[in-house]
Amino acid sequence: MKIIYSKQAKEQLLNIKKFISKDNKEVANKYLLKIKRKIELISHYPYIGKINTTINKENIRDFVVCGYKVIYKINDDSINILAIYKYIDFDEKEIV
Repeated sequence: MKIIYSKQAKEQLLNIKKFISKDNKEVANKYLLKIKRKIELISHYPYIGKINTTINKENIRDFVVCGYKVIYKINDDSINILAIYKYIDFDEKEIV
């Protein structure tokens, strides 16, 4: 399945990278690649994550990757990454 990042998820990844880059740009790049590689697992195993309790729909799940919660939607032929954040930084109701 193809992975598609929402605008919000892309911005959140960029913010993660910017934050880590303040200390070390090389580490930030490696960390972002590590997050993306872990997210790729979802394309092979879409039901690896648990049903998101806030949205409570079978096809919207979450998966913890490197300390970040990844919320994604399973479609027939793709996976939409809706949000990537630390638990304390985001209100999941903003997705709906």
